[in-house]
This record gives sequence, structure tokens and C-alpha cells, in this order.
Amino acid sequence: MCADCSEEFALQYLNLRPSQVILDPDNPRLPDGTSSDREAINRLLDEGADALAALARDIVQTGQTNPSELPIAVKHGSRYLILEGNRRFAALKLLKDPDLADDESHRKAFRRVASIGAAPKTVFTLVTDDRDLAEHWIVLRHTGENDGVGVRRWSAGQTATQRRRANKNIDAGTARSIVIADDLEEAYAADQAMLQVVRSVRRAKLTNIGRFFSPDVMTALHLSIEKDPTSAIQASGLYSRHSADDLHAFFAWAMQFVSDNSVDEYKNAAVRAEVLRSIASLIPPLATGHARSRRFADLPYTGGSGPGGTAPPSGGPFGAPTSPSGGGSTGGGGVNSPTNPPPGGNPGPGGSGKGGKAKPEAKLEQFLFQGLKLPNHPARVQNLLKECRTLELEALSGVACVMARVLVELSVSSAAVLKLSGAKEEEPLSTKIKKILKFLDPVIENPRTRDKGLAQAYLETDGLGLQYLNGFVHNPNVQPDVQLARRFSAAFRPLLTRVDGAI
Repeated sequence: MCADCSEEFALQYLNLRPSQVILDPDNPRLPDGTSSDREAINRLLDEGADALAALARDIVQTGQTNPSELPIAVKHGSRYLILEGNRRFAALKLLKDPDLADDESHRKAFRRVASIGAAPKTVFTLVTDDRDLAEHWIVLRHTGENDGVGVRRWSAGQTATQRRRANKNIDAGTARSIVIADDLEEAYAADQAMLQVVRSVRRAKLTNIGRFFSPDVMTALHLSIEKDPTSAIQASGLYSRHSADDLHAFFAWAMQFVSDNSVDEYKNAAVRAEVLRSIASLIPPLATGHARSRRFADLPYTGGSGPGGTAPPSGGPFGAPTSPSGGGSTGGGGVNSPTNPPPGGNPGPGGSGKGGKAKPEAKLEQFLFQGLKLPNHPARVQNLLKECRTLELEALSGVACVMARVLVELSVSSAAVLKLSGAKEEEPLSTKIKKILKFLDPVIENPRTRDKGLAQAYLETDGLGLQYLNGFVHNPNVQPDVQLARRFSAAFRPLLTRVDGAI
């Protein structure tokens, strides 16, 4: 072959899989060399684990490595030796197999990042059979301007101009929306139901996330958007005093609320404050949080305490004990809770506020649908209810969670109830519940005017609650517990009572 022809084929472009490449054992970042990919990966993690995780996060969020700077490789037997782009391929290898990391904290970090999205299967790479030729480009890439031949850096003023063009201020609603959605997806990677809601809102109503999570709401929840001090690109993240477990119930409600409602339902601070008061029991007290804010995705959801993490107690809407007429006050665990009562007020059910006579706290239910009677329901439902009322929630929470769903379905599927609601036997449970709720309260979809006694059943049906109830029966990965049994027993009790009265 002629010299000109060999020069023509010295460079080519290939799509390489991470499994096809070997990291450079003589990488200048690791001056004393490495003996294997695993050693190279762990040395790069030792050099900057947070930076490597941030690179991996950018890769899965964009679906590609930086296309403006291609990796460079040289043929090495049947594989390819990476001369430029070792960190990118190390990140891809860790995303595919986090166990390559020796440190458990690093493995956990890359498992979380991998759950956000799919990394590219291949990377468009410049491949050469001439290492000296490759070194020319690598030196220019990493050693500055080189009299105009290399990379000419922007000045501080030029950098600031480009950042203003490329990014809105971090306090802007769209930027805030993106940061919150990103970190919710990462923190709740273990909860498919939550991911589904977050991704749905992100696709359809991205900017509304930032409108709801306005500065006043962020302050009330002790949340903030902060720049990561370890990030060279000043990446921003959601920071919190509470973990993803602590805030699971709140974020599940909030994302469903944004999904279901127009901006008019949270258009100003006064309206948002009223909305937060209505679900106060979902907001953990500041006293139970960490001493300082930490990146929310670094406190990921473990699922140890069910949908709410620190689950709300029994009662009406989101744990607030109510009467059918909507009376009552916020239950334990929230803003106005026994551990954080309103000034001068009574935190218990029936409290009259300042000057009112305090009543004792309602005791937690010991049995499923404790004390509930449905005399107008079919005999089978009544007999089943009697058996349910013998289920000790502490000892038989799994059975109780399953039976809560069964009893609700039998109630709303009886011939008499179907006649009232206009639902059909073959329709999904969620449709049957919503139709009978609409019959009982024609304005049930309006959060301001709906019957507060039925609100919790509606919100559970319209949000994650029913997904969990269905999961207890159909999905072995959904874990029931006593808090959930109490939550659903309390949520659907008013509905069952009202249905019995209607038939």
C-alpha cells in the first residue's frame, strides 16, 4: 500500500462498547501506572469520586458522552486502548457494573445514578493505529493555548456571558423545576410508582414544578437549591434537612397535585400556604431533620417505612383526624403535631385552638377498620368486615393491607353501589371509587370545596395510594407494613360509611 494510502487510513471513527475498551494503564492522571481496569477505576474514584459520579449523571441525563470532544483510542489486540476519555469510559463501566468500585459508598452512588436513565451502549470514538499521532491531539487538548494551536480558554467575563446565555438564573422556575425533577428521580429510583408520576409531570408540566415549589414553599419545607461546591461546573442540586424516606409521602402528594391541578390552584403565596396547611401532617418537623442541609439524592429512599417513609398516623386527609363534616386538626408527625403543636392550640382531634379545652389524643387503631359497621351492605361484606376487625395491625399488617383493598373493592362493586355510581362491574377499581365519590360529592375534584371527610379516599385513589393497594395483591416487591395498614384503614373508612348510608 502506498504511503499516502496508509496515512489516509491512520484515523477512523468507530462506535465502541465499554466492554471493548481498556483504560490506559499509563494515564497521566495516575502517574505511577495501573495493572488492570478495576485498579484504574478505583484510582480515578480516589482522585475524585464526586466528580466521576457527576460525569456519570450527566451522561445518563443527556444520553451521551460529550460529542464535542471525542475519545481517542488505539488498537490493542482484539480490543481498544483508551488514550483520551478514560474518565468517560470509567464512568460507563461503573454505570454498567457498580461493583467494580471497591468502596461500598461509591457502589451505592453509581447504582443511584444508573437508575436515573440509560447510559449509551456505544461511544463514537476516534481510533488510530499510530499512537504518536494521537499524542499530538491529546497534548493540545490538555496543555493550554500552545500559541493558538491548542484550546483557547474563555476569560472570566466571556464565561459569565455564555452561562447567562445558556442557563437561566437558578431561582427561575424552569431551572428550579429541572433540578427538583432530576433529584427526585435520583432519590426515588427504588420506587417505580413515584418515578412514573415525576416523569409524567416532567413531560407534561415541567415549569409547573417550579411554580408550585416557589421560594415560599421551599422555605416552609426547609429545602433549597444550592451549587455543589465540589463540582467544577457548579452543578446545582436539591438540598434538604430531611431524607427521601421522611419526605416520600409529601413528594408523592405534591407531584400528583401538580399533575392534577392547574396553576390557579397554587398561583400565589396565600393559596400555597393554605394548601400546605391542608396536608401539614405530611411535612416532618424540622426538629426531626439533620443538623444541616444535605443533597437530597444523597439521602435516597429505602422503602423501609412504606410510601411515606416516616408514615403519617391514622386519620383523615393525609393523617389528619376528621369528622364527616370536615372538622378536626392535623395529626401527629407534621407541622401541627403532638411533637410540634400550634402555639396555644390543641394538637389533638377536636382541638379548639387558643383557649379551647384540650382533648386527649386519638389512639392508634389496633385493628383494621376498628369499630366500623356497614349494616346496609351485602351479608358477605358484613361478615368479611367482622373478620377484618379482628386483624391486629401490629401482628398481621400484610394481611390487613390486602384485606383493606379487598373490602373496598367489594363495597364499591356491589350491585346497589354500581347502580348509584353508574360504574360498570368490569371497570377498574380506581374508576369505581371515583364514580361513587363523585356521586357522594359532586365537587370532589375541587381541593377547596370538596368534602374533607372524603378527601383522603379521593387523593389515595387519584395518586400513589391505590397503586400501593393494588401492589399488595399483584406485586411481590411492594412491602406492606403497619403504618400503611393504618393509613388505608383511616383513608377509606369515611367512604365506606358514606356508601353504607347511601344504599
